[in-house]
Amino acid sequence: MAIPGRCGLAIAALLLANPGHSGSPQAATKSERALGPTTHVVLTAQRLAVLRQVNQHVNRTITEVSDWEQYGQEDVWTLPASGKGDCEDFALLKRKLLTERGWPNATLLVTAVQTAAGEPHAVLVARTNKGDYALDNKTSEIRPLVATGYRILSQQSQQSPSKWISGSTGETTDGPVADFPVR
Repeated sequence: MAIPGRCGLAIAALLLANPGHSGSPQAATKSERALGPTTHVVLTAQRLAVLRQVNQHVNRTITEVSDWEQYGQEDVWTLPASGKGDCEDFALLKRKLLTERGWPNATLLVTAVQTAAGEPHAVLVARTNKGDYALDNKTSEIRPLVATGYRILSQQSQQSPSKWISGSTGETTDGPVADFPVR
């Protein structure tokens, strides 16, 4: 069951059905370990400035609307050519702009997360030698992923971008998923 909202992730129903999960930084750190070996870029002052510029530019120029509002259906993952999009569309545009500026695609991963408030969300994660940084349409700040309060549900695979890796089990799937322990 898809739930209309601003962020059109298919995981919305699962998250809303399981509100007791924490979005603590400790949960993000545990999830990062499950994601396996990584490729990263050296984060220089210049690269950090590019991250900030792209994040701020996209956040200022794209209007947030749900896929339901824009397309009449959930989970349309596309570049926001209309000037409107939801969280994963923001992430896709940020990845496109960063790769055009020389960032290796394998270091820019769309990541499905659960916010501290229990909401489904997607961010772009930049893998660096100083850790993973979140480019988020909810803020113009570039923050370490572990400082966001988000819990990683799944993340694109660096080796195969069409595959997703569970943040809790490390299992590879064909799409973003929410993994909740059986109670």
